[in-house]
Amino acid sequence: MKKLRRILHVAVNDLRIMVGDKAFFFWSLVFPMMFIILFGLLFKASDSAPAVAELTVVNLDEGRWGAYFLDKIKTPTIELKIVRSEPAEYSRLIVLPPDFSAGIEARRAQKLAFKKRRDASTKAAARVETRLYQAVARMLSELVLYGDGDLAKFLDGHAEFRDIVQVKTRFPEKTVTVVPSGFDHSIPGTTVQFIMMMVIIYGGITVLEDRKNGVLARMLFSPLSKAEVFQAKLLGRWLMGMVQALILIVVGKIFFKLNLGDFGLSLLVLGAFALAMAALSIFIGSLCTKEDMIIGLAVLLANLFAGLGGCWWPNEIVPLGVRRAAMISPAYWAMDALHKLRFFQGGFGDILPHLGILLALAAILGAVAARAFRVRE
Repeated sequence: MKKLRRILHVAVNDLRIMVGDKAFFFWSLVFPMMFIILFGLLFKASDSAPAVAELTVVNLDEGRWGAYFLDKIKTPTIELKIVRSEPAEYSRLIVLPPDFSAGIEARRAQKLAFKKRRDASTKAAARVETRLYQAVARMLSELVLYGDGDLAKFLDGHAEFRDIVQVKTRFPEKTVTVVPSGFDHSIPGTTVQFIMMMVIIYGGITVLEDRKNGVLARMLFSPLSKAEVFQAKLLGRWLMGMVQALILIVVGKIFFKLNLGDFGLSLLVLGAFALAMAALSIFIGSLCTKEDMIIGLAVLLANLFAGLGGCWWPNEIVPLGVRRAAMISPAYWAMDALHKLRFFQGGFGDILPHLGILLALAAILGAVAARAFRVRE
């Protein structure tokens, strides 16, 4: 117990010195707020589906089945705009080829081109696509049912066969229906980025200064051992990361109505990430001999890992290859876990692999940092 109190005393004292630095709150609160506002507005969710989704139809069909198919698509929530050539502007567009009717009568496979504007509402597009699938299924069922006869006349006299097939769609359980966006993405992203940057800079520089000024060596004349000094320094830098995270989270909740999903699990993710960064800061502070080296390395690593790991933009929108490459970034595992909690309604089981990787990284970096830790020049 005495050993734990000694370690905690040194760690809290280190935290007090760091927090007492006037520049600490600028770099921990003011500067991060600029990133939060910038990326929060840049990736703000704006996909509010219109009440009526527009579908432009280029109907080149020369027979009667094109109009019959379009009649199956009609619904109060979808407005059909029939044109003869592809317009310059549209939200969603489908093209019926000239031989559409002839292909149906000959029982040939049909290929329909469906296009959508990149920035159009994804919810409206999903509604239109669902209706298209329903129309295709209904038309196929009617063709199979009646064969080569006059289908229109048959259905006029046999209303019970209309809509004989119904297509219902739903998202799989826990499917995210919106791309991670807004302040619920930018605040955790900025928090992860600045935990990396500030813990490495402050933590590394103070290790360097304490070694150069003989503070670490003098600690060995106290009841503290070298291992305990290392543990105290590690704990102090972890506490610094958590204080920074709590500051940004509290500000986010007050001013931006931040939603982290499960708050406790989100803190657990940030805690595991901060522990890995605390170990990295001691390792860098033990190897480097100049403050400029630590600052330059911290800024480089923090920005590289932040951009690659999804702190600036959601990794859900990048190509699969980039997403796989991002797995080398510690920030990726933290951000992916936080997204699962907030946007995918995940629980502890969903983020367990992420916690395992972050804690394994913290253990490896901690072992390497302990080996490199020096109390004297």
